[in-house]
Parts: sequence; structure tokens; C-alpha cells
Amino acid sequence: MNTGIDAGAGAGASTHPVHKAMASHTHPGDLPWVPWAPGHFIKLIKLNPVTGQIILFIRSVPGAALQMHFHPGTVVVYTVQGAWTYDEGWVSEMGDVVFEVAGSTHSPRMVGKEDTIVFAVIEGALDFVDEKGQTIATENWQTFLKRYQDYCADKGLVAAEITRF
Repeated sequence: MNTGIDAGAGAGASTHPVHKAMASHTHPGDLPWVPWAPGHFIKLIKLNPVTGQIILFIRSVPGAALQMHFHPGTVVVYTVQGAWTYDEGWVSEMGDVVFEVAGSTHSPRMVGKEDTIVFAVIEGALDFVDEKGQTIATENWQTFLKRYQDYCADKGLVAAEITRF
């Protein structure tokens, strides 16, 4: 197969003996929307017990706002549908990407006329905080996994293995 890439180009070119993608595939349509916070639902794609990474879709109804929360790690959010904001002078709409630095604190608010759906990669936890900045609840890969497994058990669904890579 000709890829158009000169395999001998560049310093340190080497042969890689493994010819396997070593990837996992998920069909999100097979996974349920799990109630999360009022007006918000999650569709968990992958949870990484080693790094704490959370990969998920979040669906939110128009006008919903998520409780103020702090991220100790980075977050990348791709807006699939709808519109949302942190009320900091911008609105994320379909196709936009928002990158949150580690240490970010915010409260996303849905501003579209339809449900907003985002795809997010969260490195670490979400610490929900009160108006004084005190942590009142924490969500991490373990709490998300328990929420998902409990929902599946309650609805008679077979939970997919979302922690295996």
C-alpha cells in the first residue's frame, strides 16, 4: 500500500513489529442515556481506571444549567448539537470545540432551542462546589461507572464493558 509517506524519512525511523490497531470500538447508539443532574443525561463511552479519564456524551435540555464545578484536569468539549455558554463572552454551537485548562471552574448553561449534546473528554474528576467554592460532591470515573451500572440493573439492561481498552 502506498501511503505517500516516505518510510525512510526523518531521523530515528524504525520498524514497528506490531501490525494491529489495538483500538476499541464503541457504537454509542447501543448505550443508554443515563439521568445525571436535573435536565442532564450522560452516555458513557469509556472510563479509564488507570488515568481517571472520562469519555462521554452529555445531553442537556434547553435552559438547563449544570451546578458550578471545578476540574483538576483538562477537558475538551465538542458541541454536537445545540448551544451552550459559560457566560464569558462566547457561545459554543454545533461544530465548536472548547478546551478547558486544568483548574477551570464554571457552570455551563444551555442557550439553544433544542437539546444540547456535547462529546467530552475529561481528565480526572468534577468537584461540584457551592457559592463559597467548597466541594459539595465529586464525580469521577468510579461514580460515573456506579451510576451507569445501577441504571442498567434498574432498567434490566446488560451493561457494556466501558472500562476495558
